[in-house]
Amino acid sequence: MMKQLHKQTCVNHRREDEIPTSTQSYSPKTLKHPRSIPYIFKEQRFLFILVGILIGSAFFIFQPTLSRLNPSTHSSIPTSIYHRHQDSSSGSSGFASKGSFPGRIPAAIGRKRLRIVVTGGAGFVGSHLVDKLISRGDEVIVIDNFFTGRKDNLVHLFGNPRFELIRHDVVDPILLEVDQIYHLACPASPTNVMGTLNMLGLAKRVGARFLLTSTSEVYGDPLEHPQKETYWGNVNPIGERSCYDEGKRTAETLAMDYNRGADVEVRIARIFNTYGPRMCLDDGRVVSNFVAQAIRKQPMTVYGDGKQTRSFQYVSDLVDGLVALMEGEHVGPFNLGNPGEFTMLELAEVVKETIDSSATIEFRPNTADDPHKRKPDISKAKELLNWEPKISLREGLPLMVNDFRSRILEGDEGRGL
Repeated sequence: MMKQLHKQTCVNHRREDEIPTSTQSYSPKTLKHPRSIPYIFKEQRFLFILVGILIGSAFFIFQPTLSRLNPSTHSSIPTSIYHRHQDSSSGSSGFASKGSFPGRIPAAIGRKRLRIVVTGGAGFVGSHLVDKLISRGDEVIVIDNFFTGRKDNLVHLFGNPRFELIRHDVVDPILLEVDQIYHLACPASPTNVMGTLNMLGLAKRVGARFLLTSTSEVYGDPLEHPQKETYWGNVNPIGERSCYDEGKRTAETLAMDYNRGADVEVRIARIFNTYGPRMCLDDGRVVSNFVAQAIRKQPMTVYGDGKQTRSFQYVSDLVDGLVALMEGEHVGPFNLGNPGEFTMLELAEVVKETIDSSATIEFRPNTADDPHKRKPDISKAKELLNWEPKISLREGLPLMVNDFRSRILEGDEGRGL
């Protein structure tokens, strides 16, 4: 009992000690107010400057990489057809059944540089095509064996970092990483078949789009006039001209087989008579023959009665058509030519008006299997490629004449390298 009273007395004493007396004033602990934002910025300004520098550096380092990748926009587009030239041509997809959307990118998205092979790029048409591709910012690799091509056609591009020239025969395989293949290396030889096979194989391996330059010669001596792409032609398979004609027809067959069987994106152009600067002198084509003969004061040679008709397109019109076809969404084939039709005698008169009104004409026997008429129906190209030629014969011929005259006066016969 005494122990319990003692413990209670001690507890009461402790409580009395804890209760402040009237003489012992109680002052609560002062609360710290949070510092103002201006105060924090003032005191920690060096830290904030450092953080800002780090954020800015990170933005400038990673922003170009992100803009190049842009996965949210293009992740569904295959690499081989990711960046295609955005031009004014329009059309619906030739591969709609496969659910693809090749060849184009939305107008709001800037196109990136393409890596393009042009076989036969040192030739007449090929060199003009290379000029156009280089001028729009692409990287171009020319493959040529210089059988008919000339280095002079490309010398102005030597030293350009986006241009490369490879001396190579397409009959032999070659492996390159490219986005597009313009196949122009097609003289009347086995190249038409073996070269086309090799280039189609390359397109299949690397996923490139392949454009075949075929010819109006696939129509032979046509029974339909003008010729539509649906016309199958009238070709003598054992005639003097049949090697070139049948070679091109076979090349078209191979291209379509690769398209259907191996899912290679192909484009087929059927090219009609073309003229312009850089044509080979004395190559046997009627326009170059007439122009060279008139400049040299020689009689212009007309075979047969001169009533055969042809259509002539200027080379820049053809190049525009080839690019529109490659960048478009249709396989083809497409006729690319100028529907303006001239007899050989009418062509000779235009050459006389342009070069020498006193030029004469010499008639010779006609060659075998020479087509009587040739004129393209370009309705399909107008509708689906938004393409048609712009330069008339009388407008384009003087440009070709100036080139021929300078080369003839310099003694360049167009056969050297």
